[in-house]
Amino acid sequence: MHFRRASDTDKESKRYWDFSFLTSPASLRAVNWDDQRSQFITRYLFWAIGIAYFNLGAPVARSAEFLLAVNLMCLAYGLLITVYLVHARRNMLSPLRWRLAMWTDLVGSAFVALADSSITSPAYLVFFAVILGNGMRYGLRLFGEAALGSFLLVLLILYLRFTDYMSVLSVAGIFFLLIGAIVVLYAYSLMARIEQHREEMAAQSNLDLLTGLLNRRGLEQRAAGLFRDMQNQNRPLTVLFADLDGFKGINDALGHHVGDVVLRKIAGLINSSIRDTDVAARYGGDEFVVIMPGTDLQHARMVAERLQAAVAQWARSGETRLSLSIGIGAAPEHGQELGALLERVDGAMYLSKTSLGRGGVRCVGDVPA
Repeated sequence: MHFRRASDTDKESKRYWDFSFLTSPASLRAVNWDDQRSQFITRYLFWAIGIAYFNLGAPVARSAEFLLAVNLMCLAYGLLITVYLVHARRNMLSPLRWRLAMWTDLVGSAFVALADSSITSPAYLVFFAVILGNGMRYGLRLFGEAALGSFLLVLLILYLRFTDYMSVLSVAGIFFLLIGAIVVLYAYSLMARIEQHREEMAAQSNLDLLTGLLNRRGLEQRAAGLFRDMQNQNRPLTVLFADLDGFKGINDALGHHVGDVVLRKIAGLINSSIRDTDVAARYGGDEFVVIMPGTDLQHARMVAERLQAAVAQWARSGETRLSLSIGIGAAPEHGQELGALLERVDGAMYLSKTSLGRGGVRCVGDVPA
């Protein structure tokens, strides 16, 4: 059973228009500088080919006006990707720039296809390059966005050039479009399988095998995104640091196999006392950490006391002397990132043991009783 605070529904109902996904990398794959640099090199290569295609050899533009418009577009495109390149050197992790650059590629390709007198314009191959390039680098979300954007822009081109295309449309042209769509769908299906396998491997490497909670590595990775969202959205975030009192005595007296059963049970009680959006981890030994986004100190204390009560009730049923000592801290007032905040919360947890005894709860900054 998952306990939910009454204010959760109210908070969620107010966030009708949440566009944080545009700037949050949470659902996108992190990409190193070498990958992004190769993408910019490819953009400049396509840019140079486009200029040469329209200006060297036999005329390919639909008219002199279209040729002028294409050259102006190429100038604007070159300036934009240069701006993106400079920004990438200063801020490598920028989902908003990734999307702006992707849509610049798509719109530029669509304009070239619109200006080309040939209905089999090479620009249509660039759509495939944009879809596959962004999908393979940044994950399925940008693959889907690029595919949808390409589909809508191709429909717009067909609408604007309907007469031209219908006059020369052939069976081969129809099959070209169908095969192109099948290739995109097949690539998406293949990437989805690869992405699922990658996520499963990553999840297994980030899990504590005994309890099923995140391990320290997994906690740090999840915390990076949660703290970033906290700063971007100006929402509260609290961290609980819990230490299991009396665990060493059980381990020494009854053996590690019984200790393992205890740790698994405590992990289950933690999971049943928090929300699905909260993050729980086994930090090491008999220490546990819970990160609660969108939660203030008052509600965090209520969760801590509820968790303590659940542990105490289970311990009484087994006639053992187990309890949880818990320290609580909030970001950003007690720390801007997980390491700094945990250091203070750990101190609060230690004070709860010394000043309140076993099973105490103490927030960072509480005045001693």
